[in-house]
Amino acid sequence: FPVSKLVEIRSNWQKTKKINFKNIKTICVGNIYLGGTGKTSIAIELKKILDEQNIKSCFIRKKYSNQIDEQRLLEKFGKTFINKSRVEALKIASSENFKVAIFDDGLQDKNISYDITFVCFNKKNLIGNGRVIPAGPLRESLDNLEKYKNIFLNGNDEDNENLKKSLNLKYSNLSFFDSKYELLNQNQ
Repeated sequence: FPVSKLVEIRSNWQKTKKINFKNIKTICVGNIYLGGTGKTSIAIELKKILDEQNIKSCFIRKKYSNQIDEQRLLEKFGKTFINKSRVEALKIASSENFKVAIFDDGLQDKNISYDITFVCFNKKNLIGNGRVIPAGPLRESLDNLEKYKNIFLNGNDEDNENLKKSLNLKYSNLSFFDSKYELLNQNQ
């Protein structure tokens, strides 16, 4: 627990100058919970919505050698910029006249000022024990939800009303979005 408090303090003090791009809007689909929370699926659905509106959009993902599957999946749905630096990937996307960049992950990246952020939680795990790593499964404090505002709860048939009520009591102006998983291509 003491080490997790040090991680939390370091995260809050780690201030850098955030870059804001004027000619491209940024949407970050991230999480504060370690592990799978449905970020990639939400990013893909956002891209589909933008495509329907004829808005030139792309994906941005930081290059990780252990996340090739997510990168390939995104590439099936649109232009995907993968770079060691999200800022560099965003510069390239902007130079190619994309209007919206959807970041699949990157919530803890302190270098970019996102126009919209979504925090994803898996309905089965929710917030775990509510503590920051290494004492719990959270990458940062739940208190940061207030600055992110938009919460996606991903999963099937799990009751999350108690979580919504408790978070709404503690944090103001949160918007909740529920999504569920649907099996596609059953025969394959």
